Amino acid sequence: MIGLPANRLFCILLLSLFIPAAVCGASVTRTLSTTEPGVGEVFVVSLSTDGIDLGGVVETLPAGYAFAGTDHPDDRVLVRGQKIGFAVMNETRITYTVTAPTSGSGDITGTWEDFLGETNGEIAPSHVAVDGIETDPEKSAEKPAAQEAASPFAVLAAVAALLIAGRGGRR
Repeated sequence: MIGLPANRLFCILLLSLFIPAAVCGASVTRTLSTTEPGVGEVFVVSLSTDGIDLGGVVETLPAGYAFAGTDHPDDRVLVRGQKIGFAVMNETRITYTVTAPTSGSGDITGTWEDFLGETNGEIAPSHVAVDGIETDPEKSAEKPAAQEAASPFAVLAAVAALLIAGRGGRR
């Protein structure tokens, strides 16, 4: 029998085989409860994931905006800085909340992956601005170079591998 670290490594390698190179039209859409939240206001982001039986979504929040929570199962969510990864297993909707900063604007961006359908794509950006006030992107906090270069699918693969490894060890 293979040990737990070996199972996780095997799952990560297996998942990397399912990441296709082809990109097709987006099957995931995002809606916001507001595009002009007030200072410190918590707003709702909903993702429609119809047609994805097994896969995931990685969302990236603008600088200053903070992930506040989700009703998605804890073992299928991974938060790293401004990126939130959701493992998708036969869900049609994912809902999460975001807290607005004292000021700032930017785009919520995202990518999706359908492992069984062997498709992936980008979710159309959703622009948010605290109190409707646009800020100068030059003055916004810059992302570290390592975060900029990281693939959103690395977060998604980690979530999926942990999910599969966790279920594989149960009897």
